[in-house]
Amino acid sequence: MKRTFILLIAALFSVVATAAKFNGLKSIQTGGKNRQYFLYVPDCLTDNRPLIISCHGMNQDYNYQKQQTQWPSFADTANFVVVYPVGIAGKAWGMGFDTGWDLDGMSDVNFMLDIIEEMKKSYNIDETRVYLSGFSLGGAFTYYMINKAADKIAAFGPISGYNLMGGSTASSRPVPICHVHGTADGTMPYSGIKDNMKKYAQAMKCNMTPVEKTGNGYSEQRYTDGDCETEVVLYSVNGRDHEPSNNGFNTSKALWTFFQQYTTGCGKYASTGVSLSLSPNIGEAPATVTLTAQATLPEGTSLKSIEFYQGDKLIETVTSEPFEVTVEDLEIGKYEFSAVMTDSKGKSYTAKKSFEVKAPQAPYNGVASMLPGAVEMENYDEGGEGMAYHDSDDQNEGKSYRKNEGVDIEEFETGEYAIGWTKAGEWLEYTLEVKYDDEYTWTAYAASGSDGSSFKLYIDEKAISEAISVKNSGDWKTFREYTGKTGELEKGKHILKVSIEADYVNIDKVEFKAVNEHQDVGVSEIFAQDAELEFDIYTMQGVYVKTITVRENAIADRLKNIGFNAGAYIARTKQNERSRIVIVE
Repeated sequence: MKRTFILLIAALFSVVATAAKFNGLKSIQTGGKNRQYFLYVPDCLTDNRPLIISCHGMNQDYNYQKQQTQWPSFADTANFVVVYPVGIAGKAWGMGFDTGWDLDGMSDVNFMLDIIEEMKKSYNIDETRVYLSGFSLGGAFTYYMINKAADKIAAFGPISGYNLMGGSTASSRPVPICHVHGTADGTMPYSGIKDNMKKYAQAMKCNMTPVEKTGNGYSEQRYTDGDCETEVVLYSVNGRDHEPSNNGFNTSKALWTFFQQYTTGCGKYASTGVSLSLSPNIGEAPATVTLTAQATLPEGTSLKSIEFYQGDKLIETVTSEPFEVTVEDLEIGKYEFSAVMTDSKGKSYTAKKSFEVKAPQAPYNGVASMLPGAVEMENYDEGGEGMAYHDSDDQNEGKSYRKNEGVDIEEFETGEYAIGWTKAGEWLEYTLEVKYDDEYTWTAYAASGSDGSSFKLYIDEKAISEAISVKNSGDWKTFREYTGKTGELEKGKHILKVSIEADYVNIDKVEFKAVNEHQDVGVSEIFAQDAELEFDIYTMQGVYVKTITVRENAIADRLKNIGFNAGAYIARTKQNERSRIVIVE
């Protein structure tokens, strides 16, 4: 009896001792410093479960963050580990606050990576399902981690914090983002967050027409169909100030619902079944596309096979990882691909994806814009949506020029055109033929009837301007000049990109001038003065008009004699495919 009683007491103590595997502060050596974090490990924890890291705000601590977000209560039911790191960036780094996060180096990035490694060693977490969230400055640090450690974090959940370090959206892979922000936030103003989300949605190659809905006290804006099924989501909480609270709108519930869809792999994570992702999302003929499947099997089963189909045609059957096939030489058109997973019990699961192959990007009407010279905005490259341009819808609001494409082009009484009805996230590209190795000054002609419009210019994906704020000119046809310089450009082909950074700007054209004077070499050989050559004549908008045979120095006179109106034209010789601008007076 006594022995039985002692065993019973020992068993009770054992139960008490394992009621929570850990709930308290821990220390770790990182970057030569002793750092702390609060760790919560539920009793239910099994191997290969997720980890959530939640970062506090500036001059705050882990305890406030824990009270507000209440992640441990979710961990108890969903079976995952929670870490609240303790920030020291501030006075420790010569800054004007006590606690925070390093947004200008790798000290706190490495702190997070060391925490992940420690959680793997101690609790065998699933390293492909680590999720990072942060409030205020912790939210800004969450964006910083997108740039620095995207391969280690499956999904990101900033709360009331912006990207504060120069606005770079670069990441090593497409990353899912779910941002929660109060509309009455007086510390990190709500006014800028929608543009922030658009930039990330564009960087992840999402559909730039968001799915929007409203709920009880909040609204949701969801950009879908990014690379690897990535989504960028904004929850706007009506009337909420600067706080990470779960009161009213349950922030942590929204984040966990979002997080659990993703791993660091490509495509969404499902509790059971199969998912399919394509890379790239849009192809250029002849296109090559890689199909990647992710299988999640029901408990007690094993994988029999995954079959990949193009329409009804079987491409390949795979029975082990990697679940991947490549399809080559796809011509212009739309395709339907699917992955069918069958488990050991004979049950099948299917995932489908559409794929579109478009014509290669090319200059409008086959004529590149010459530099020095003007690039007319309505003459963006051919190739279509996703290749030569991105527009938020497939309607041309102007309906008079290139009316079958989605770019909105406005026509004025003078017969001239400009791109209009622009929205943030839209862009257009133009093939350039640069005549001289040189720097070029540029002048953009833009108008806006509202406040806050802006755009940005790139050549070969390298910015040649900051975001250009367009002043309210009172209407949409009073164009003002905005200027800058390209930096050194090499002679030959280049791509100009015009990116709309904030809604509603009309842009007429961008003119380029070489910084130095140039004398054409060998012009007499290219356009022989005493020999007649065949020239194709185009308008400055690149529209073909007529072919003439004439001496090079008599082109302008010939055009005037056969009835061409005064103005500038492009003459392109068929013999050597060189172009020049001709002025008819």
